[in-house]
Amino acid sequence: MVDRASPLIRATSDTPPYPNAFASLAAHRRSCRSSSAGDRAALREGTITVRPGSGDGILGAPDSLIHHWFAAALIPGVSLDQVVSVSRAYRDYPTIFHPVVSARVVSDEGVSLRVAFRMKESAAGMSATLDMASRVAYSRPNARHAYVISNTEEIHEIKDVGEPTEQRLPAGRDSGYLWRAGAFTNFVEEDGGVYMEMETIGLSRPFPTMMGWMIEPIARRIGRRSVEQSVEEFRQAVLKRFATRR
Repeated sequence: MVDRASPLIRATSDTPPYPNAFASLAAHRRSCRSSSAGDRAALREGTITVRPGSGDGILGAPDSLIHHWFAAALIPGVSLDQVVSVSRAYRDYPTIFHPVVSARVVSDEGVSLRVAFRMKESAAGMSATLDMASRVAYSRPNARHAYVISNTEEIHEIKDVGEPTEQRLPAGRDSGYLWRAGAFTNFVEEDGGVYMEMETIGLSRPFPTMMGWMIEPIARRIGRRSVEQSVEEFRQAVLKRFATRR
């Protein structure tokens, strides 16, 4: 069985300036286990299951917070090859995922890619436009199983977006909306479709001391909704492209 979180932790824990927070996740997380029979039944009925990846979804770390979520869904009537083709169609991401403003493949070595994203995000009273440089790795252990590991190598917040004064802020010298991000996406072709599991990890600044009691429940709801929305948007994109063609 693949350890879904450890590749994310290894890939990010040695990247300054925030090594300790991701390393500490290993001591706290619980593995996102394969779906139970009850979960599978719910997924076959079209339900998206969502749960915290660790604790209640938000973990304290040295001078930071870790946001860790898991979601699963069944994409019916499609093949694994079709699903992977949509996953790799990065130029289409702005029409698939609501937060993605633009996406560009910087290099493509087949199983490994580097992709540049511009994202516009809002959460817990904060909003930010982010330029993200991500390393993405694809693996196909067998004909019916594929997984994708995505890790950000750089995140820069953009100030004065669309204005003549637009500028990229230095990494780590911004609002702290998002400092690091990673995702593990697992695809398994079974039961007349493809099961999709997505686990996301994000690192941000802590909540302000006097506002944490108010912001944290909002951030938790947004984190849950974000991973659920990502899975649903991807599922709909696959179904729109392929469901009637098999």
